[in-house]
Amino acid sequence: MNDAWIFASEEGPAAETARAVAELGFRPLRIVPNGSLRASADGSAGRLPAVAIIIGCAVDVFRRLRGDEELGDVPVVLAVEAGDVEDLGELVDVDELIVRPYQPSELRARIARARRLLNGIELDDVVRVGTLEINLATYVVTIDGRPVDFTYMEYELLKFLATHPNRAFSREALLSRVWGYDYYGGARTVDVHVRRVRAKLGSEHAERLKTVRSVGYRWEAA
Repeated sequence: MNDAWIFASEEGPAAETARAVAELGFRPLRIVPNGSLRASADGSAGRLPAVAIIIGCAVDVFRRLRGDEELGDVPVVLAVEAGDVEDLGELVDVDELIVRPYQPSELRARIARARRLLNGIELDDVVRVGTLEINLATYVVTIDGRPVDFTYMEYELLKFLATHPNRAFSREALLSRVWGYDYYGGARTVDVHVRRVRAKLGSEHAERLKTVRSVGYRWEAA
């Protein structure tokens, strides 16, 4: 399940947004604005969220999110009261803006738009590369219409690389972004999973998963 980080100082707006994102299929994790960017609502570390929602004009939170290299691909949705719109300042650079109160359907549209603008994907999108299809909603991968059986982490690795095409990622970055901050496995874990993914992709698509010497791996979409 995708996580939605909710930065809110007050319980009421946080609970309102948590209910909305839960209806959309996300796991809401509340983080107080001055808390750690690595801590979830239950105190445990986790993988990167699908979206970060800032409630109120919290400039410091936005700066911290954008200043963190590993969180640069996380879309940021700002939720404000109608009377605060004129006081946004540098927060106009957030990926999406929504005015409270709002319906879950509107929030879904804003999150989908933010994800599309930042990463080129939407909530229920299907990544297609030739005869390869990766359904981000159902976790199903098919080649020529035939399903391919990936383990959960094999799928997560393939999904991450395919949704961040033509960019090289180090093994350490992949461990952090795919396996999560609380995973202490070594770089060999990435290499093993890459080999397995390539084997299951077959000759037609395996070559898209490129090895970048002295760096890591890159997915070539073209």
